Amino acid sequence: MYSKILKYIVILFCFYCGSLLAKPITVVTEYLPPFQIKKEDGSLSGYSTAVVNRLFELTDLRSTVYVLPWARAFLMAKKEPNVLIYSMFRTKERESQFQWVGNLQTQHFYLWGLKKNFSQPLVSLEEAKAYRISTSKGYSADYFLKANGFTNVSLTSRYTQNVGMLFKERVDIISGPALLLKYMVADLGYDATKLQRLHEVKELNKDMSIAFSKDTDPKLVRRFKIAFNYLEKTGELDNIKRQWGITKY
Repeated sequence: MYSKILKYIVILFCFYCGSLLAKPITVVTEYLPPFQIKKEDGSLSGYSTAVVNRLFELTDLRSTVYVLPWARAFLMAKKEPNVLIYSMFRTKERESQFQWVGNLQTQHFYLWGLKKNFSQPLVSLEEAKAYRISTSKGYSADYFLKANGFTNVSLTSRYTQNVGMLFKERVDIISGPALLLKYMVADLGYDATKLQRLHEVKELNKDMSIAFSKDTDPKLVRRFKIAFNYLEKTGELDNIKRQWGITKY
C-alpha cells in the first residue's frame, strides 16, 4: 500500500514539474565495473547506470551521457549547471560542492599489492610510504595521499591503468574497494588470487553516490531525490543490486 502511494506521489510530482527542464540533463561518468560497464556494442551498462536510467524513467526527463576520464567529468560537474555525475564518493571536501541525490553503495578502501612482494599485510599506513603507489587523478585517494605526506605517487587518468601498473610491477601498491578490484582485475585478464590486501584506509571508506552540480535548480534535484527514495522504499534498489551482484565488502 505504501509503495503504491509513494509511486503516485512520484508521478504527480513529475507531472507538476513537467516543464522544469526542457533540454536534456548532462550526465557525466567514467568506465568503472561493475558500476559503469562498457558493453561490446559500445553502450553503457552496470549497476549504477541501471539506477540512473531508472531515475530518468521515473522523472520522465532526458539525458545526454558523456563517459570521460574522471578528472574531466568531475570538473564539468563542479563548474557547469544541470550536470549529474555518478558514481562519486561523498567526501567531506565535496559535501558542499555538489547537491547529493542518494547513496548507491558504501565502499571500504584498502591498499593492495602482489602476494609475491608482500607476504603479509602492512602494520600501518605510514609503512606504505616506502613503496611506489599509483592512484587516479582527482580520486579521493589522490587528495588523501597528498594530504598525508605520500610523495612517491604516480597519477593516472583511468583506474584500469593502476591495475595494469601493479601487475606489471611498475608500482608496488594501489588502492581501491574489494568489489571494484574483483571486477576490474578479471576484466583486464589478470589473476585476482595474486593480490594481497595490505591495509584498510578507513579514512577513505565512503558512500558511492549520485550528485548534481552546485548550480543545478534545487527543484530538479528534489525531483531526483524523490525518485531515489521511491527506489529505496519499494525495495527496487536492492533488486537492482542483486541483479548486478552488488554485495557488501
